[in-house]
Order: sequence, then structure tokens, then C-alpha cells
Amino acid sequence: MEAKELKSEQNKPSLSDLCVYFENSSRDEESGQVDKFVGLRFIDGKLSIHFPVGYKEPDKSDNKQIRLDILNLISVLSSFGSPEAELVRNDFRSKQQNVDFPVHAYLFIISDFLNHGYYQQKEQIYKRGTSGKINWSRTIKQVRPQIADESPVYLEFITQKNLHNENALLTLIHKYCVYESFQKLGFLFSSYKPQKPALSFNKSLFTSVIKSKIASTFNEKELLLFKNMLDMINYLDNSSEKKDFIYGTNNFHHVWEQLVDLVYGEKDKGKFYPKVYWKLGEKKETFTFGNSEKRNSLRPDTIMITNRGESNQKIFVLDSKYYRYGATKNPNHLPDSGSVVKQLAYAEYIDNPKNQSKLPDGVGENITDSSIYNAFIMPAEKSEPENIGFVSADYVLSQDTENAKKTYHKIYGILLDIRSLMYRHIPHDKQMITQLADLIEHT
Repeated sequence: MEAKELKSEQNKPSLSDLCVYFENSSRDEESGQVDKFVGLRFIDGKLSIHFPVGYKEPDKSDNKQIRLDILNLISVLSSFGSPEAELVRNDFRSKQQNVDFPVHAYLFIISDFLNHGYYQQKEQIYKRGTSGKINWSRTIKQVRPQIADESPVYLEFITQKNLHNENALLTLIHKYCVYESFQKLGFLFSSYKPQKPALSFNKSLFTSVIKSKIASTFNEKELLLFKNMLDMINYLDNSSEKKDFIYGTNNFHHVWEQLVDLVYGEKDKGKFYPKVYWKLGEKKETFTFGNSEKRNSLRPDTIMITNRGESNQKIFVLDSKYYRYGATKNPNHLPDSGSVVKQLAYAEYIDNPKNQSKLPDGVGENITDSSIYNAFIMPAEKSEPENIGFVSADYVLSQDTENAKKTYHKIYGILLDIRSLMYRHIPHDKQMITQLADLIEHT
């Protein structure tokens, strides 16, 4: 679905017209893993907002909910945009490298303007000097007088600094920043369009005025506004406004992994990693890959534990798969053999008595034949999590039987509502952990 061009108020598209959902986008049916853009694109005057696989499309007329969804999408990308996610937040046509689009600055300036209006000087600035309106109270407190004929004589005074020109210029700069913010992201807040500023963009002038103001004020709210104005100005060219920008990622699977791990995972999951090593040469000297966790160990995405350290303790090895099965119901879009074998290896490592002393205190002592479970976590549009079945390998569980020797020999496929998780990502959420554990354990 292509976003319509923003030409005039009359032709201005609705918010729903700007949003692209997986079900409405073109896609390659051959591959199970999704490799598509999630985020905001503004190219050649065309804006589009791309949501991840499984994200429920709200009522097209509910602009309030659509705005909340877009703002939440930006928040999730900002919070979970790890280096692995390769979050793109740049000017699409910039020849420079690493030109970040400061989405936080744009959103802050819009919100601040809607709450407080254009910047106006609110505090008085004072200086030591001999000219200007004298503030006698400050002068008496801050200036030591000279004594002449037994009377105090002030050679310097605390005077009110005249900043009319500087303050007026700062207001114009703020108007420029407000206009620029609304041009790109104002639709998220309201249909209001601020008047185009009379001031042309001048990066060196704008930066100089704002930095001068920052040096002379102690108002924290104003300092935050100036900081965001600087972030925006540094993003813009000296000669022209950047019309195009991208804010998002083609690797949302990393964001999905972090969301699941935050809500369901243990912080010390590194102790559950199977490690590898080489024995080299005649002396069989041991070689490991040092501190490189990616080369030194298999790394399950998430370790979830219920009733930790108790006799009824359960360990769940979760692998977050940003696959499209939840949207397509195509079995070709489920995890394949490589993922299955790795998942079995994770559980076997935890189950091996030789490794249980390496686990966190209280965990290794409470492992039984039926206390370890495996699951793949995939995104979908679901009112409640769903267990779609299980996958296994014939070397641990024959296709002719469902009686597994170990509970982890069945790797369950779980569909979670991606929209709910993006809105509610409370660290180690007990309610959601209990719900997921029951779904896996009692299926």
C-alpha cells in the first residue's frame, strides 16, 4: 500500500491511509523469516508508517488509536533499537554517513509547543555594570561598596541586561523548529499547521544564539527545549531543509527478541549457555574464543523460570522467532531443523548433571526429568496466547509416538499478540509469565 502525497489540506490522507500492515503489503511467500522495513518513511513528500508482522489494524476511523499506535511504535524502536537491529534514522538522500534523524527532538518540540506555545523570555537576566536599570536589592547583596566620607559608594551595580534582540531572534528560531517539526511529524498530534517562519535556515546563527542562551539560563525545562532544538538544527543542512527521512529497521526480529526477553526472561541467562572449545596440536592445548559470546557459546534468546529454587521449579527455554506463520498460517513459515536442533541442545545442556553446578544458586538442585520445557515464540494477532502444536526431531522423539522421554523433546509453537507486547512490556511480568508457563506446560 502506497502512502498518498501530502499536497494540500483538501487532499491530505487520513492516518489510516499512511499506515502499512503486513496483510496489506507485498511479500515473498517462499521464506519463513520476515525481512521487511518497520518504522516511518518520508520520501519525496510521501509518508508511510510500517507496522510489524501480526500487528492488528485498528478501525480506520479511530484516529486517536492510530496516533497512539504510531507513537508507541516510535517508542519501541527508540527503546529497543540495539546495534543488532541496525536502526535506520537518517536522511534518505544524505551523502554523509551516520546522519541520525532525531525523532526524539521532533516529538519533544511538537509536544512542548502544544503545551506552552512559542518560546518567550520569562526570566530576567542580570549583569554587573554601570549602565542599565539598577536592581538595588541584588546590588546590595552582591557588590561590595567603597567607603568615601564614611558613606558607601557603589562603583558597579547589578543591572538588568537588555536582551530584546536576542530573545526575539530566539523566538523566531523556535518558530522555525516548530514549523519543521510539524511538517514531518505534526500529524501525530493534531491537524494544526503553524505559520511558515519568516526566518531562513542558518545553522551557524541558530546554533550560536541557542548556545549563548544555554550558557545564561538555569531553567531545566528551557534547557531541555534548547537541547532538542540544537539536535534538530544539527540534523539540518546549512543550505537547505532535509525533506526526506527514514526512521526504522529491516531487522525487527532483534526488537522482537528483546521485547520477549524483557517480559519473560531471567537476567542471568548467560549461565545457561552451552560453551564450546577446541583442543589443538599434539599437546591438545585448549582454545576458546575469549570473551566473544557470539562465537564462544550457543545463546538461547530467553530463559524463563517459574517457582525458582523450589521443588516445583520449571525452566522454559524460549527462542523468539519473528516469523510470519501467525499471519499466513503457512507451515513453511515455521522454524526449521537448524532452529530445532539448537533448541534441543540448549535444553540438553541444562539437563546434564555435570552442568547444573554452573547454573545460578538454587536452580541446578531442582531440575527433574519433567522440569525443562522448550518453545518458539512467534508474533501474531491474538486476543490470548495460542499454542499451535509442537516440533521435534526423530532422533529424540519418533513421529509414531507423542510420549516424550523428556518434556523438552517437544518444542512448542506459541503465538503472542505483538501489539499487546509492544504496549505492555513490563520487565519480568509475573502475570504474563504465569500465563505463558501454563500454556506450555499443560498443553
